[in-house]
Amino acid sequence: MTHNTGANADTGTNSKCGRRNNLEDGLENKSWRPPTDDCYDTLEPTTLDLWRIPLDRPVQMDTLSEDEVTRFKRYRFAADQRKFAVARSSLRQILAHYSHQPPASLAFDYGVRGKPQLRNHASLQFNLSHSGEYALCGVARQGLGVDIEQLRPMDSLEGLIRRCLASSEQQAMGKVAPAHQSKAFLEYWTCKEAYLKATGQGISESLTAIEVELTPTPRLNLPTPEKRTHQWPDKGQHQPWQLRVFVPCNGYTAAVVASPEVAHIRLWAYENV
Repeated sequence: MTHNTGANADTGTNSKCGRRNNLEDGLENKSWRPPTDDCYDTLEPTTLDLWRIPLDRPVQMDTLSEDEVTRFKRYRFAADQRKFAVARSSLRQILAHYSHQPPASLAFDYGVRGKPQLRNHASLQFNLSHSGEYALCGVARQGLGVDIEQLRPMDSLEGLIRRCLASSEQQAMGKVAPAHQSKAFLEYWTCKEAYLKATGQGISESLTAIEVELTPTPRLNLPTPEKRTHQWPDKGQHQPWQLRVFVPCNGYTAAVVASPEVAHIRLWAYENV
């Protein structure tokens, strides 16, 4: 649903993420601030930076790689080309500041399922997602996944609910007023996609195997080891991922999945760069 760019395992018995929940609450009450001069050099292992990027900006094609230009040309409509190019060039500008390299010189390596990593900077984890006229970029020293969705009426919603939501989530959706079901579905979707991106599995994995509780506190309920397929991360690894669901701006919903070491989130407004 969104366009996403790739940051590694999950919990063990019971597989309920959030038992070691260090990540601060109250993202809704924090404001998106202009980046400070030292923000790129003060990214601690316990810190996660989120960047809100408006896509109604001039395109900087000179920073894109040959591969990115090829992907740019595959989009049929000029609006989609613009959104892709602005999201990618903004990602390059952001990562260039953290890595102290020119944006155009950044090179990416890709995992088996297409998850990108900044070459020669393995300790710098990042994730990018865009929908509508906004992109969301996460940067950290630990594993992470982000997803953003523009709120909108969903076509074939009943079919999407059956295909993408676990039985407990479908039951919860049944209690939501019809007028609000598209919003609730997109909240579930962002959580699942952020988790799959954090683990590097990609959206092709089983969405129904990941159960999300949105209330009273968002949390992930993951398959127990005996129920996982070979496609899941190594069963011997344990990662109690933390989940936060928030409103990045009016008309959008977003989710971030972070490793247990992360305790603090900083919100930066790229529109002020």
